[in-house]
Amino acid sequence: MQFSPAEQIALTILTLAALSSFAYEVWKRLRIVLKGSGDFPLDRFGERVWRTFREVFIHERVIRGRFWPGLMHALVFWGFIAFGVVTLDHFAVGFGRPILSHRAHDLYSFVAMPVAGLVLFGILALAYRRFVSRPEALGKLSPTSGLVAVFISLLMLTYIYGEMSPPMAVAKVNWWLHSLLILAFLVLIPRSKHLHLVFAPFNIFFRPFDTPDHKAVTIDLEAEEEELDAMLSDLTRLSKNQALDIFSCVECGRCTDACPAHRGGGILSPKHHFILDLRQPMVESGDVNVLEGINVEAGWECTACQACTFACPVGNQVEKSDEIRRLQVMVEGQVPQEYQKLFMNLQETGNTEGAFSSSLAESLPKFTPEKEYVLWLGCFARYNLDPNFTKSVENYARILDAGGVSYGVLEEEWCSGDPANRLGEKMTYQLLMEHNLEQLAPAKKVTTMCPHCAVNVGKEYGKQSALHYEVEHHTQVISSLIENGRLAISGKASEAVTYHDPCNLSRMLGEVDAPRNAIKATADDFFELEESGTNTLCCGAGGGLWWKKEGTGRTHLVRAEQIVQSRAETVVTGCNFCYGMFNQGLGPLTPEGRAPVEVKDLADFVADNAKV
Repeated sequence: MQFSPAEQIALTILTLAALSSFAYEVWKRLRIVLKGSGDFPLDRFGERVWRTFREVFIHERVIRGRFWPGLMHALVFWGFIAFGVVTLDHFAVGFGRPILSHRAHDLYSFVAMPVAGLVLFGILALAYRRFVSRPEALGKLSPTSGLVAVFISLLMLTYIYGEMSPPMAVAKVNWWLHSLLILAFLVLIPRSKHLHLVFAPFNIFFRPFDTPDHKAVTIDLEAEEEELDAMLSDLTRLSKNQALDIFSCVECGRCTDACPAHRGGGILSPKHHFILDLRQPMVESGDVNVLEGINVEAGWECTACQACTFACPVGNQVEKSDEIRRLQVMVEGQVPQEYQKLFMNLQETGNTEGAFSSSLAESLPKFTPEKEYVLWLGCFARYNLDPNFTKSVENYARILDAGGVSYGVLEEEWCSGDPANRLGEKMTYQLLMEHNLEQLAPAKKVTTMCPHCAVNVGKEYGKQSALHYEVEHHTQVISSLIENGRLAISGKASEAVTYHDPCNLSRMLGEVDAPRNAIKATADDFFELEESGTNTLCCGAGGGLWWKKEGTGRTHLVRAEQIVQSRAETVVTGCNFCYGMFNQGLGPLTPEGRAPVEVKDLADFVADNAKV
């Protein structure tokens, strides 16, 4: 196919115009991203490369989250990878310098033709889903999505037709149509959600390994007023990672589908409130000072369970309740009434209940430096937020004794600070943390039954201070004792047993195997809930919401209903807050005439079936 000088000039102008438009729009957004606070992480470089390969090129998370739509998206993506050479050769032909020889072109077409058919099938299936099936998570109809579906379909059809040796005049018209569609893509992509094609691979590469990855707020009470003002004003800024998240969003709605607050009937939609509502303000202002635009009411509904982040196929750290709450509490001074007494108790007594003594703590051995573990109780156990849980702590103590493990509690243990941290009261959190670090100075190991405490004492404290101790959740210790033969099993439970994964344990600490190993060693009939592991569903108490008055949503009932509707006779968990929520919630949901599902901590279940 020959092209006249006029045609080549026209092709040059159109190509440069499209590339310039693409580059300008991408650079405009990249400049905003670079204004974010902090730096992009480059630690564990090899792991980042491998993760990017799996999640971008293999489409691991995209397919895993929604198999059939994910597979259709993968067909389109893989097709465009395959068509990269075809596209370069296509434009090279227009300039009279083809890249592929006739033989190479024919060989490549032998592969590309069926690939084009798969791409066409994939994009039509996706278009049917968006415009005919219309799942709620996708939101309102998107004109750009329709335009992209038309463009991709026409690209595949014009390619297929061009390979069928049409008459020369028709072939040239077909060639130009194919070219204009590609150039139109360059103009459309950065102006729509399809910008994720550019930014998502980088977002996945730079995604933090820790979840959540909120910046620690360090408060120097002796600093000058100007420094404190600068610190507070910085709280309105997104980090570079968070800004990149905003422009990488594919608007698939998986985060909202996974959100327990949304599923319980609340107003929170992570897709909109934590991501999309910030995008246009960023573009219009050209800056990242947009956190004040997050819906406050939605921010207070969040359980901080990280389901939204784990569901995201493009690596977004979606949850931003930490940001909106610290703005409300520290900058605006707006503390919801239900939390005012909580913060006062923490400040005056170092615990959530305003208590001055703990009968449980007084009954347990005191920690001395020669003992192997500090047994960290946490406010829930120490001050009887659920009196039934005292037995669970006693069972864990019996297990430790049976396993020959030495331990003791701290006499001056204060709240780990999790409620203050998750509810935005960072000054109180820092005071609690500094006190506890002093108390933990002689410790080498810490074990706790509270995943919230484990996250704070073991991870969050490490953001502000070097830690010289290790933290092990009690499910990990129990599993290890069984595996190493230090805890003898006396029999196996015969009832139908399931396990509820606490969010802080499974997602934030990455532990899903230890509790299951212990249960399987002590139960004959163990089965998984529909949502389990890192795909668990929050009990509703996370993010400080244990202390929240019941609102319009039913976040706290969604998981409880799942358990009641399963065949479970006993539900085991590894979190005191989950234990408390189910202990309160399962009974009223149980159908008349059916025995209530029994709630047990892992320590209870193992103690019932071990020689302790």
